[in-house]
Amino acid sequence: MDLTKNKLMAFATTFIFLAVYNVVVFVLPFTKGGNFWVGYGFSMFAMLLFAAVGFYVFNKPGFMSKFYRIPLIGVVKRYLILQLILGLIQMLLDSNLIPFNIGFQYGLALNTIFLGLCFMGLITIEATKDEVERVEVKIKEKVVYIRSLQADVESLIDKVSDEKVKKAIKDISETIRYSVKMSSPQLAGIENKIEGKVMQLGEVVESGEVENILSLCDELQKLLADSNRKCKLLK
Repeated sequence: MDLTKNKLMAFATTFIFLAVYNVVVFVLPFTKGGNFWVGYGFSMFAMLLFAAVGFYVFNKPGFMSKFYRIPLIGVVKRYLILQLILGLIQMLLDSNLIPFNIGFQYGLALNTIFLGLCFMGLITIEATKDEVERVEVKIKEKVVYIRSLQADVESLIDKVSDEKVKKAIKDISETIRYSVKMSSPQLAGIENKIEGKVMQLGEVVESGEVENILSLCDELQKLLADSNRKCKLLK
């Protein structure tokens, strides 16, 4: 219900603003030549674009999705302000209220350039947002992977009595805990090796073979160090 009310309020606000703008523009005694229609047309489009981008941003589900798209509002707001000023100047040109005049073709070209720059900014921000969200998903996946590994290793600590072995396993757990939280297809091979070694460590702990446990802990430390080093290189 709240979302519907917000939508209705947004539509009502847009409609009122457009209605007031059109009444003012057509009540004032502007000479409606080429410059007037170029300025008026692009200004109307700028207002509709601002409304459309605002609806697109705030209609997206999830706080982070909205947050990443907020810069879109900044770009289109600047364009709207610039276009309204430029449009007013162009509408005044045909009425001889400004002490110079230019062909409407120049205004058409200038407005088109500003609109193109606005669209380029919107596209760039949206593309950047998609990349940020993709990286965020990868980081979440890596966090889950790390926590799962850490839980598996910590579960082994109480299964051993030798203090040296306990310390070695705890060290592995700490190393996993502070591992670089980044994932990449290039790391799939080494991550599979780490998972395999953790499973192997669990089997060896059950057998109580101290030397084998310590050897596997050492191998795991090396694999984790290698994984962290490669993560940092891929940043």
